[in-house]
Amino acid sequence: MGAAIRHFTAIGPGGQVFTVNVERDFRYDPSRDLLACAHCDWSPSLLTTQRIDAMAWDHLAGSHDATRGRTDQENESFRRARRVMLPLCAVVSVVLLVFLQS
Repeated sequence: MGAAIRHFTAIGPGGQVFTVNVERDFRYDPSRDLLACAHCDWSPSLLTTQRIDAMAWDHLAGSHDATRGRTDQENESFRRARRVMLPLCAVVSVVLLVFLQS
Protein backbone atom coordinates (compact mmCIF):
# COMPACT_ATOMS: atom_id res chain seq x y z
CA MET A 1 0.00 0.00 0.00
CA GLY A 2 1.24 3.48 0.82
CA ALA A 3 3.44 5.13 3.39
CA ALA A 4 2.32 4.92 7.02
CA ILE A 5 1.59 8.42 8.26
CA ARG A 6 -0.03 7.59 11.62
CA HIS A 7 0.02 4.60 14.00
CA PHE A 8 -2.67 3.53 16.47
CA THR A 9 -1.29 1.06 19.01
CA ALA A 10 -2.84 -0.74 21.95
CA ILE A 11 -1.80 -3.57 24.26
CA GLY A 12 -3.82 -6.76 24.17
CA PRO A 13 -3.92 -9.91 26.25
CA GLY A 14 -0.55 -11.25 27.26
CA GLY A 15 1.12 -7.88 26.73
CA GLN A 16 1.14 -8.17 22.94
CA VAL A 17 1.16 -4.82 21.10
CA PHE A 18 -1.23 -4.42 18.17
CA THR A 19 -0.96 -1.66 15.57
CA VAL A 20 -3.30 -0.17 12.98
CA ASN A 21 -1.59 2.09 10.44
CA VAL A 22 -3.11 4.99 8.54
CA GLU A 23 -1.45 4.86 5.14
CA ARG A 24 -1.42 7.34 2.28
CA ASP A 25 -0.43 6.51 -1.29
CA PHE A 26 1.08 9.73 -2.58
CA ARG A 27 1.38 8.40 -6.15
CA TYR A 28 -2.30 8.05 -6.97
CA ASP A 29 -4.53 9.95 -4.55
CA PRO A 30 -2.60 11.98 -1.98
CA SER A 31 -5.75 13.14 -0.22
CA ARG A 32 -7.09 9.66 0.58
CA ASP A 33 -6.04 7.73 3.67
CA LEU A 34 -6.32 3.97 4.07
CA LEU A 35 -6.42 1.87 7.24
CA ALA A 36 -4.49 -1.38 7.54
CA CYS A 37 -3.94 -3.64 10.53
CA ALA A 38 -0.34 -4.81 10.89
CA HIS A 39 -1.46 -8.13 12.43
CA CYS A 40 -4.33 -9.32 10.25
CA ASP A 41 -5.68 -8.63 6.77
CA TRP A 42 -8.18 -6.01 7.97
CA SER A 43 -8.42 -3.04 5.62
CA PRO A 44 -11.92 -1.54 5.63
CA SER A 45 -13.69 0.43 2.98
CA LEU A 46 -13.63 4.06 4.02
CA LEU A 47 -17.02 4.76 2.43
CA THR A 48 -18.53 5.47 5.82
CA THR A 49 -19.30 8.41 8.04
CA GLN A 50 -17.29 6.93 10.92
CA ARG A 51 -14.02 8.69 11.68
CA ILE A 52 -10.74 6.93 10.86
CA ASP A 53 -9.51 7.00 14.46
CA ALA A 54 -12.80 5.54 15.74
CA MET A 55 -12.58 2.73 13.17
CA ALA A 56 -9.00 1.95 14.23
CA TRP A 57 -9.84 1.86 17.96
CA ASP A 58 -12.96 -0.26 17.31
CA HIS A 59 -10.90 -2.79 15.35
CA LEU A 60 -8.18 -3.00 18.01
CA ALA A 61 -10.73 -3.47 20.80
CA GLY A 62 -13.10 -5.76 18.92
CA SER A 63 -10.78 -8.04 16.96
CA HIS A 64 -7.65 -8.16 19.10
CA ASP A 65 -9.10 -7.31 22.54
CA ALA A 66 -6.44 -4.59 22.78
CA THR A 67 -7.78 -1.89 25.08
CA ARG A 68 -4.86 -0.97 27.36
CA GLY A 69 -2.11 1.56 26.64
CA ARG A 70 -3.77 3.22 23.67
CA THR A 71 -1.47 5.60 21.78
CA ASP A 72 -1.92 7.61 18.62
CA GLN A 73 1.37 8.68 17.06
CA GLU A 74 2.12 10.53 13.84
CA ASN A 75 5.02 9.32 11.70
CA GLU A 76 8.08 11.50 12.40
CA SER A 77 9.14 11.88 8.77
CA PHE A 78 5.61 12.94 7.76
CA ARG A 79 5.53 15.51 10.59
CA ARG A 80 8.94 16.89 9.58
CA ALA A 81 7.93 17.15 5.90
CA ARG A 82 4.78 19.05 6.84
CA ARG A 83 6.82 21.52 8.92
CA VAL A 84 8.99 22.24 5.87
CA MET A 85 6.40 22.15 3.09
CA LEU A 86 3.75 24.37 4.67
CA PRO A 87 5.99 27.47 4.99
CA LEU A 88 7.56 26.74 1.60
CA CYS A 89 4.14 26.64 -0.10
CA ALA A 90 3.14 29.86 1.66
CA VAL A 91 6.27 31.66 0.42
CA VAL A 92 5.78 30.38 -3.13
CA SER A 93 2.12 31.50 -3.07
CA VAL A 94 3.04 35.01 -1.90
CA VAL A 95 5.78 35.32 -4.51
CA LEU A 96 3.40 34.11 -7.22
CA LEU A 97 0.71 36.61 -6.15
CA VAL A 98 3.24 39.49 -6.15
CA PHE A 99 4.49 38.43 -9.58
CA LEU A 100 0.97 38.24 -11.01
CA GLN A 101 0.04 41.66 -9.58
CA SER A 102 2.89 43.40 -11.43
